Amino acid sequence: MLWLKRAIKWVSILFLALLLIYAVVRPYQLYTDSQIEGDRAPYLQMQSANAMSVVWNTAEPEKGVVRYGRSPDDLDMEIRENEIAEAHEIRLTQLQAASRYYYAVGNTEAMKYGGSKEDWFMTAPVTGAKNEAVRLWVIGDSGQPGKIQHLVRDAMKTWVKSNPREGKPFLNQWLALGDNAYRSGTNQQYQVALFDAYPDILKNIALWPAYGNHDARRWTFFDIFSLPEQAESGGVLSGTEHYYSFDYANIHYVMLDSQDSDREADGEMLNWLQRDLQANQQDWLIVAFHHPPYSKGSHDSDDEGDSRGRLVEMRRYVLPVLEKYGVDLVLSGHSHGYERSYLMDCHYGDSSQFSDKNIVSPGVEGNNTDFIKVKGAHSGAVYVVAGASAKVDRAPMNHPAMAISMMKAGSLVIDIDGNYLVARYINTEAEIEDEFTIEKIKDDSWKKYSNKSYTGCQ
Repeated sequence: MLWLKRAIKWVSILFLALLLIYAVVRPYQLYTDSQIEGDRAPYLQMQSANAMSVVWNTAEPEKGVVRYGRSPDDLDMEIRENEIAEAHEIRLTQLQAASRYYYAVGNTEAMKYGGSKEDWFMTAPVTGAKNEAVRLWVIGDSGQPGKIQHLVRDAMKTWVKSNPREGKPFLNQWLALGDNAYRSGTNQQYQVALFDAYPDILKNIALWPAYGNHDARRWTFFDIFSLPEQAESGGVLSGTEHYYSFDYANIHYVMLDSQDSDREADGEMLNWLQRDLQANQQDWLIVAFHHPPYSKGSHDSDDEGDSRGRLVEMRRYVLPVLEKYGVDLVLSGHSHGYERSYLMDCHYGDSSQFSDKNIVSPGVEGNNTDFIKVKGAHSGAVYVVAGASAKVDRAPMNHPAMAISMMKAGSLVIDIDGNYLVARYINTEAEIEDEFTIEKIKDDSWKKYSNKSYTGCQ
């Protein structure tokens, strides 16, 4: 038996050696995969009423320059960086609200990008403005490059072109619901899945991303995105790029981290969320995060083990806070399909506990598509899972909270004008697969559309 003992000894030594090699190689791989290298065209971040950040990368260190102005033929303003670098970010400030600016990017020797009528951005309207028509594009789990991703992108462009808004840009805002680059969120994967896929949109529209589980496999996410941890775009400062908020006209947006941040009721993220929502004065509240609280798609929100309990914890701990402050729309990804709820409230258990008592309103004439509500606590919200902007998975798709469930690729185009919101799920053929509306009113007439079985939180 001596040979067996020696064999076990050498196998143990080999196993420990492999663990040691992995412990050394893995951090190095994470580091190298996360490095931002090479040229990258300018893209926009942290839009506000009077500021915009322009971000780009160069293969060699240089002193970056942004020239900008109100006409593409007269870029009469300029900002230069103080130091040479490969990663560049210049914050343009003291801009006029709700205004179009043109820009060019380069170095102290020459401009390399932009300078044409196609290179523009719009500042946000004055915070609180009630008469601004806003068009928002929402993509989820968009990080798988290829045919589906491109069809979804092009279908949005086709639909928007066929439904223009006079005097308005093709989009005002752009949200991504996490898993923005598969499979590991490396810099190269981001290049293909984001920068190569949406170059013409990135140069005009600032992207607001949520943090997904695939983004969390490398450090690239926080190197690429510049997010308003100091409340640069409104809201209450969070002190972290993991979660943040911002304002646009009469809309308050909150982007939460369902992946890495503490989801407990007494954790830092929810303490910040309470402060932020207490301070919010906007008419609309839209919240986005990656892991859906309700889903029977490629992930099961009933399963305590799914995603290590993140779906359950978001439902159990986060939703009571959101509904207390009158959230209107909650957007998530992670499940690779499309699911859309009733106007609902106070459902924090598993799907077997959902009933008519959680439906605030079945919609006008019971159609489950046109909802009327008031502003205030527990007035009902619509929950949407839109994680099929690049891939679709087979799944049961039978959560009872969902009025609509489908395994079809697409993205959301949402129009908000005053007290009226209309959301459309656009498929790869530029057709509307689902459409719902939310109208917010101030009198008691909403009650005639309410569900008599709704009992509130008990």
